[in-house]
Amino acid sequence: MNNKALPTEVLLAQIRQNFYINKSSEKQFYADRRMLLYALTWPGKWLEQRGLSISAHRYEQLLSDRLKAIAEYGKPIRYQSYFPAYLLKCLQDWFSHHGDELYEELKHIRNQLYRIEALLQECTPPRAENIATAMAQANAILKSQCPGKNSKKEDSRQLELF
Repeated sequence: MNNKALPTEVLLAQIRQNFYINKSSEKQFYADRRMLLYALTWPGKWLEQRGLSISAHRYEQLLSDRLKAIAEYGKPIRYQSYFPAYLLKCLQDWFSHHGDELYEELKHIRNQLYRIEALLQECTPPRAENIATAMAQANAILKSQCPGKNSKKEDSRQLELF
C-alpha cells in the first residue's frame, strides 16, 4: 500500500508549524481543524468545477506556495482572530486573480500526457510484497469471521436445558 501522506495532512502540519506556534494556540488549531480542511479542499472544488485535473504533489505544492506567501506577506493582525477564514479568503483571492493562468497550465497537452502516464502506472500490477501483505491482512480478517475455527467446542459437562 502507498504510505504517502495526503496533501491535506502535509499542509495541516505546515499550517500548525507556521501559524499555531505557541502552546496556547495548540487547542485552537484542533478547534479550527475542520474549517482549515474546508479551506484546504476548496481549491479542489474550484479545479473540479472547471474540469481540471491535478496531481497530489502539484496540489500540495500549489497550496504550500500560498501558505509561504501568507507567512511572508500576510498581516498577522488580520489573521490572528480566525486564521481559517483568512486562509480561505487568501486562496479565493489568489484563484480569482491567477485562475486563468492556472487553467491554461493545467489544460496544456503536456499535463494531460502526465495524467495518462499516471493512470497507466496505477494499472500496473502491484509488487509481490504488497500482494503478500494484502493477502495476510485478508486472511486475518477471514480467520476472525470463520465460525468453525474460533467457536468454542461444546463442553460435555454442560447440561442440556430440554
